[in-house]
Amino acid sequence: MIHWKPVDEYIEPNWLKEGTELPPQLFWRTKKGAVLGYLRDDELFDWKWVYVCDANKVTHFSEVNGPGSNVVDLETYRAGHDAEPDA
Repeated sequence: MIHWKPVDEYIEPNWLKEGTELPPQLFWRTKKGAVLGYLRDDELFDWKWVYVCDANKVTHFSEVNGPGSNVVDLETYRAGHDAEPDA
C-alpha cells in the first residue's frame, strides 16, 4: 500500500552533504501520474536524474521501501483483518 503525503511535507535533502546516493521517492503529478525520482532545486528528476518537470506540478510523495520484513502477503493480511474483534 502506498502512503501518500502532501508535497508540502517534503523536505529536500542537503544534496551537497548527502550526495546523490539517496533512494528515490515516488512523486505524484495530477495529469501524468507517478514518477520514481528526486526533487532538487524546484525541479523533478526521474531515478536516472533526467529532468521531468517543474516541482510545482507535483502534489504528493511517498517513500519507497525496498524488499524486506515490511513485505506483507495479502491473503494473510486479509485473513487477519476480516476476523471479528474480541468482545
